[in-house]
Amino acid sequence: MTGPKMDPKSLERANDDGKRRARRLFGLKSAGFLAAVFFALGVYLPFFPVWLEAQGLSDGQIGVAVALPLLVRAVLSGTLAAAADRLGELRVAAALYAGVATIVFFALNFVGGAAALLLISSAALIFWNALIPLGDAVALTGVRRHGNDYGRIRLWGSVAFIVGNFAAGQIISSVSVDAVYGLQLAAFAFGILAALSLPLVGRAAKLAKGSGMIGVPRDRRLVLTIAAASLVTGSHGAYYAFGSLYWRSLGFSDIVIAALWSLGVVIEIALFWFARHFVGWGARRFLIAGATGALLRWSLFAFATDVTWAFALQILHALTFAATHLGVMMALAAVAEAGHTARLQAAYQLSAGLVIGSGTLTAGLLYGVAPSLPFLLMAAFGACGLAIAWRLPRGLKA
Repeated sequence: MTGPKMDPKSLERANDDGKRRARRLFGLKSAGFLAAVFFALGVYLPFFPVWLEAQGLSDGQIGVAVALPLLVRAVLSGTLAAAADRLGELRVAAALYAGVATIVFFALNFVGGAAALLLISSAALIFWNALIPLGDAVALTGVRRHGNDYGRIRLWGSVAFIVGNFAAGQIISSVSVDAVYGLQLAAFAFGILAALSLPLVGRAAKLAKGSGMIGVPRDRRLVLTIAAASLVTGSHGAYYAFGSLYWRSLGFSDIVIAALWSLGVVIEIALFWFARHFVGWGARRFLIAGATGALLRWSLFAFATDVTWAFALQILHALTFAATHLGVMMALAAVAEAGHTARLQAAYQLSAGLVIGSGTLTAGLLYGVAPSLPFLLMAAFGACGLAIAWRLPRGLKA
């Protein structure tokens, strides 16, 4: 005997419901992981330099503390990508990297001196920053496999970044600068749980014979994309290292500083949310918009000494970060071969890391001379990125 046959329309509806549930669950898990990663960065980027200053580090040493993990991670990005690949599932690598970051950062409790602070905090951030391309690789898998909207997954990382901003600003204002260390450690530990909840996606990329550790792009469009995006992304180096310290020198409170960082990310979220309405722009227009924003933002940053003007300039973060990120992700999704996205992510992270790391080190030397100089250097990065992005072909989109 056989059971009653299901009506074809009912079967189709059931399949559609199953696909929607799978898409929603994949999106929730991906977004949750990115939220955990960026909450920790929301604590670190605005306020860890403030904590380092309270420990007695100089401007140059703070620049090294911010730049060193970016430079070292850039050099090791291929190794970390290959290690993630060999572990099989991305969530295994993500949990391992988050665990190492947490344990290493905990070791700050047992050391003293500038050199130890620099080395240990840098080592922790090398592994934590490695979680970003893993999260993006998972999210892009969801785009291809389930039709997820990348922008709407990624925006939850931005939301969490804002929460981290205000949490750190509030804990400094109500407790002490030293308390931000405990918040940072807790954020790292939570990332382990978020990594273990990631969906199964298979290997990050297949190891082709002779492919090397990094997926070096051969397509001219990807070379131009990565070069332009690296320069615009790298133009944030002075902001990450000295933005909060500069605003503090102007007398801005920690809550106002948290609000300034958060406004930039709120605008970033808005662009991520509505990005699907601008898909017709293609990668070229997104990257041109990002580079133009960097040229304007950093040219004016050090001269915006009034709170109102400082807030106004933060709106350009939607271009300098979000538009640039969407542009490079759009190009990778359009051109990359299936299964090689994570390796090309590593190539982009290498390029961007070298630019932002070297720029941040230089900014540390220039900031003590005049606060405007490092930001003017970042504006020059934006101008170079604009010149390269202009050469991209039109219509490059997923």
